[in-house]
Amino acid sequence: SETVPHIGAAALQNDPGLTGEGVSVAVLDTGIDYTHARFGGAGTQQAYEAAYGTSVDDPANKSRDGLFPTAKVVEGFDFVGEAWPNGDLEPDNDPMDCGPSGTPAPCTGGHGSHVGSIIAGTNGVAPGADLYAYKVCSSVSTACSGVAILQAFEASLDPNGDGDISDAVDVINLSLGQPYGHIEDSTSGAARNAVRAGVTVVASAGNSADKPYIT
Repeated sequence: SETVPHIGAAALQNDPGLTGEGVSVAVLDTGIDYTHARFGGAGTQQAYEAAYGTSVDDPANKSRDGLFPTAKVVEGFDFVGEAWPNGDLEPDNDPMDCGPSGTPAPCTGGHGSHVGSIIAGTNGVAPGADLYAYKVCSSVSTACSGVAILQAFEASLDPNGDGDISDAVDVINLSLGQPYGHIEDSTSGAARNAVRAGVTVVASAGNSADKPYIT
């Protein structure tokens, strides 16, 4: 309610009616709660539990169960699973976000849903855009997997996995950060390759400090 008009997005939505319609955005984060009302879902605890279950160990969060994709969150993948970094990466095809308000500890998710809502929720910056939910961050800590991020970059460039990048998303968003940084690493290389392929890459910068490379 405050940010959208503050950055001028409300004016664009009203006239000339730019809502993000036809634009696809990949969100590399903790997944997205596609049952949430901000994404056109039922917005109930019952709907959330049907998609995620009642704990991080619930098998419901490892399969789509006919509930995903949705009209708003049109595709995605979980590249980390629910145990990492306390266990191995266990990818599955359900990128449902673990919400602390709906699931007891050690669930620590929710950030990806928050970010996705800012981008394309019903009161977001581009409410007409389609979302791709790529889960690269843990459900039980604040860590994000470098391997998963690279895999999500590849998925964003070729969502159907057929080797043809004509279906690449328009935007890749990484609202991720760390309190230190490097001039170059594998993730920045992947970002550069995506930009060369015509995708807009948006990444957070400066959250932790005003020193170089805090991105």
